[in-house]
Amino acid sequence: MNGGSSQKSAEASQAVTLGQTLFMATPAIQGAVAYAWYVSTSTTTETLQAITTINSNAITAPLLAGNQAATAVTTDASTNSTAFDGLFTSAAKSGSGAYFSALATGVSGTGNYLTASGRGSVNEIDAMMLAMWNNYQVSIDVLYVNAQELKNITSRVLSAPGGGSLLNYFKTPESGEYKLTAGGSIEFYYNPFMAPGAGQRIPIRIHPMIPPGTIIGWAKDLPIQYQSNEVPNVAEILTRNDYYQIEWPLVTRQRQVGCYAEEVLAIYAPFGMGILTNIANG
Repeated sequence: MNGGSSQKSAEASQAVTLGQTLFMATPAIQGAVAYAWYVSTSTTTETLQAITTINSNAITAPLLAGNQAATAVTTDASTNSTAFDGLFTSAAKSGSGAYFSALATGVSGTGNYLTASGRGSVNEIDAMMLAMWNNYQVSIDVLYVNAQELKNITSRVLSAPGGGSLLNYFKTPESGEYKLTAGGSIEFYYNPFMAPGAGQRIPIRIHPMIPPGTIIGWAKDLPIQYQSNEVPNVAEILTRNDYYQIEWPLVTRQRQVGCYAEEVLAIYAPFGMGILTNIANG
């Protein structure tokens, strides 16, 4: 572990018998995108059994042998003092002003899912857009998702409560056959909360660095009342020296080369970001 992981929690015990399911849950940590579960049949001997992107887990099969022991996690490696915080970390900090919502754990530790509004949208995304508009008059311009969440959004948008589908197809009465293309995904999401009130279609983009169970909303443009020389946009990179390479003097048979960059992330308006996390898959 230790690749951005926090310190392990206190040990807890739960008795289960053969054939039962071990349900586990822990309080959601703001800023966490995954949870590592260490389990064993005796105290102080836990080993890594699963990594989930929600704050709950269920084990039905025999425990795996030979995995990393919990005793190997001895320090908090969730922060790095030699690097600046990224957009997600900055937005997830308490008091940042960014919209942050971790879906609560559901019944039996299964986690919460995105829910269909019945209007061809997703309730949790609608709530994020509404809150950002009501609090700051900021409108999301793009949604960044993982492939898993794009699939889940597509499922919710195309499924109405009660089992009906919002997907329609039409065929010519004179023709006896119909033709459909299997598969597909949602390309745009309609954001109704945009000045002057007409709303706008915003793209849904798959981002390779966003983990499953997380959705990020981003406002590229700030309302006119926020724009000034001091607040040009939501965030930007300030660069003193862009990426450059140095070939160090040859003093051995080994060639030493260094690649460097001197920059910092400036976030002027963290309230222009919204985060949905702890989303169960399904």
